[in-house]
Amino acid sequence: MLCDYSHVSTNAQGFHRRGVVVPLVAVILPVIMILAAFAVNLSYIELTRTELRIAADAATRAAGRTLIDTNDLALSRSAARQATTKNHVAGSALQLSDADIEFGLSQRNALANRYSFTPGGFNPNAVRVNARRQSGALSGVVGLIMPSSGATDSFAVAQSAVSSRVELDVALVLDRSGSMVYGDTELAYNMAVAGLPPASAPPGWAFCDPAPPGSRWRDLLDGVTVFTDVLTSTYSDERVALVTYASNATCDQELTSNYSLIQSAMTPYTDSLCAGATNIGDGIYEAVYTLSSAGSRPWAAKLIVVLTDGIHNAGSNPESAAVYAAGEGITVFTITFSSEADQGRMSTVAGKSSGQHFHAADGAALQQAFSDIAESLPTLLTK
Repeated sequence: MLCDYSHVSTNAQGFHRRGVVVPLVAVILPVIMILAAFAVNLSYIELTRTELRIAADAATRAAGRTLIDTNDLALSRSAARQATTKNHVAGSALQLSDADIEFGLSQRNALANRYSFTPGGFNPNAVRVNARRQSGALSGVVGLIMPSSGATDSFAVAQSAVSSRVELDVALVLDRSGSMVYGDTELAYNMAVAGLPPASAPPGWAFCDPAPPGSRWRDLLDGVTVFTDVLTSTYSDERVALVTYASNATCDQELTSNYSLIQSAMTPYTDSLCAGATNIGDGIYEAVYTLSSAGSRPWAAKLIVVLTDGIHNAGSNPESAAVYAAGEGITVFTITFSSEADQGRMSTVAGKSSGQHFHAADGAALQQAFSDIAESLPTLLTK
């Protein structure tokens, strides 16, 4: 009788295979774990770096916006810290020391050049936030999710961002039509048709005499003074030109950083304010040409501020002029002054170039409108 030993051989081979695989797994498993830990930690480092970039950008934007609105360094630092509470890094809010929030000057001298930030200086126009998760920083280093035995259990990361107030070329486009001799609450059109002088005019006053003390033109002088005073309080080199219009439009002052020249260019109209129509469209076109002249800076943002106290009734279509300005990269802001102004149309004019419209019922509101515009001039992240 023959015996069948085949099952003995098969079992022996199975035991042999298991004897080889178990040591192999014992060798490979730690390698797999090390590679997995490396992949997880690397992903976590990149995620933390991204979170830190978001936190730095948010803090810098908040600080920069507050710096423009208030010129208060302490409030700007507070705004930066408040922003980091809403953008956590590695599971917790980033803490910023005073040294992490720097104020300084940001400038460039050509369109193709980057902005250069220099800490310190008088009247800073930029803020840099250095967001750090490092040794010595308030928030410290970041712990790894899967630290390796005998290796480091943390990592350091840093990001910085700069928010700068951009350089700006501005053209003020101001109404010098006949209605500007009247007071802000007077019905200029009806009074002019009836041959009635402004209530504040001295006896014997006539058109082309000095603007009366209570006139809309005198209120406009105060509004422009507020506008240039706000610009003077910033470090940025904002340059301003003056265009005025009635039946026609003229450039009375090319772009300048000497704002006293703007006031001087208005003086002839203060001394002799004549009757005229309201040609808003030509005023905008003249401003576009002024902002494209040899004295303009190709790297500066362009802005037109149009003021009218009445209704467009002569010359070029103002909506078409605003569309043309937008095509040249220029934003148009509009201000309507007095109850006689065409608020609806001027709001549309501003919208054609993504600008804003402001309405002022009286002289005090006009000053506030000019102040609001000056304080809302644009900022951008430059790093």
